[in-house]
Amino acid sequence: MPATARVPLFVDDLVMVGLNYKASGKEIMEKAQFPDILAAYSAISRVPAVREVVVLQTCNRVEVYALTTNKKATVESVKSLLEARAGVPIPDEKFVVYYGVDALRHLFRVAAGLESMVLGEPDILRQVREAAERAAREGFSGRALRTTFEAAVRVGKRVRTQTALGKGSTGIPSASVKLLEELVGDLKGLKVAVIGAGMAGRIIASNLVKKGAQVYVVNRTLARAEELAKEVGGKAFSLESLPSILKEVDAVISAVGGGSKVITYDMVGDISKKLIIVDISEPPSVDPKVSVNPLVVYKDIVAVAEVANRGIANRKSEIKKAEDIVEEEIRKFVNYAQRAIADKMLRELMEKVEHVRILELSKAMTKIPQEYAETLDKMSSALVKKILKDVIFKVREAALKGDLTTLRIVAELFDLKEAMNNIEIIYDYNGFKQKVEP
Repeated sequence: MPATARVPLFVDDLVMVGLNYKASGKEIMEKAQFPDILAAYSAISRVPAVREVVVLQTCNRVEVYALTTNKKATVESVKSLLEARAGVPIPDEKFVVYYGVDALRHLFRVAAGLESMVLGEPDILRQVREAAERAAREGFSGRALRTTFEAAVRVGKRVRTQTALGKGSTGIPSASVKLLEELVGDLKGLKVAVIGAGMAGRIIASNLVKKGAQVYVVNRTLARAEELAKEVGGKAFSLESLPSILKEVDAVISAVGGGSKVITYDMVGDISKKLIIVDISEPPSVDPKVSVNPLVVYKDIVAVAEVANRGIANRKSEIKKAEDIVEEEIRKFVNYAQRAIADKMLRELMEKVEHVRILELSKAMTKIPQEYAETLDKMSSALVKKILKDVIFKVREAALKGDLTTLRIVAELFDLKEAMNNIEIIYDYNGFKQKVEP
C-alpha cells in the first residue's frame, strides 16, 4: 500500500492486548486465562471507552481485541484485568499490545497460523471463528468487529487453500492424540484420562471421542470437569481421584497448568499393566521418573512437537506466500473501510437531495396539469443524478485516497451532519513496518 494511502478510525480504533506462549511464557498465560468468558466480557465491556470487544482464548494465547475511544485507558484496564486473573504481577514486557493496522495484521497472522506454536496449525482458524461468533451472539461485538473477524477467517482459509503452510500441520493438543494413536493403534474402546478441562483439554477430549475412546476428564475443579465430560459424553473426576484412575485407564494425556506435578512416580510405582502417559503441559505436569516403571511409556511435549512439526521445513518455505496474502488482505480490508465512509456520506447526501426534489416537485405539481407529473418526476430525478455525478465520483475517490479535506468540504457544503460525525480521524499507513502510538 502506498504511503499516501490512509486508514479510517474504524481500523485506528482497534487495539489488541494479551498474553501468549511466545512473549509471555505459558505459565503466566495460563494463569491469566478466563475460566468464565462471559464474566470476562462483562468486565471488559464495563471499561467506558470500549465500544466492541472479542476475546480470543486458546491453549496458547489469551487476547482481547477491542474497538475503543481511548486506546491507552483500554490497554491499561485490560492489563490490570489479566494481572488480576493471574494473581501475580506481570512485567510490562510480557504483555503483547498492538494498535490499529498492527492489531489487524496480528489477527490476520493468528488466523493464518503464522503465530501458532505449530506453524500453520488448523485448530486456530476454528477458534478465531468461534470467538467472533460468541462475542456477536452475546452482544459484545458489533458490525465493525464482526466484519474484522470475518475478514480474518477469510484470510486464514485463503492461506490454507493457496499455500502449503498448513499442509500436514496439527496443533499440539491434536498432535498428542495422534501420538497416542501411533503408540497403540486403534483408539476405539481405549480408556483415556484427560487431565485439564481448559481449551487444550477440550480439543484432546473431542478428538479422542471422535476416534471412539472412552474419556475420563480429570480437573482440579470438579464442576469444570463435569462440564467438559457432559460435552463429550465422558466421565468427570476431581484431581484427588487421579491415583485410582491411573490403575483403571490405558492412557493419560495431561494438559494442565500451574506448574505442579500432578503425576509422580509414587502414583505409578505399583502399576501392574501398561500405561501410556503423554504430557503437553508447560511446565511439565508429570515427573519424568514415571518411566522408571517398565510398564509406563512416558512422552513429553518435545515428542508431541515432533509429531506436530513433521514437514515443518516445507511449511516454512510457504511463510513468505502466507505473509504476502496477509498484506494483500489488509489492503483489501482498508479499502473496504474507506469505501464505507463514502457510502455513508453518499447515502445521506442522496436522501437529503431526494427530500428536496420531492418537496419542490410537489410544489410544482400544484401549478401544472397532472398529466405532466410523470415527465416532471423523471426529468427532476435525471437532473439531480447528472448534477451529483461528479460529486459522487469525487467523494468515492477521496475516500479511497483518505482525502479528508475533500470529504469535509462536501459534508460542510451540503450540511451533512451525520457524515461529519462519521468522517473519522486517520493516520498514515506506511506498509509492513508501520507503527501506531496510542
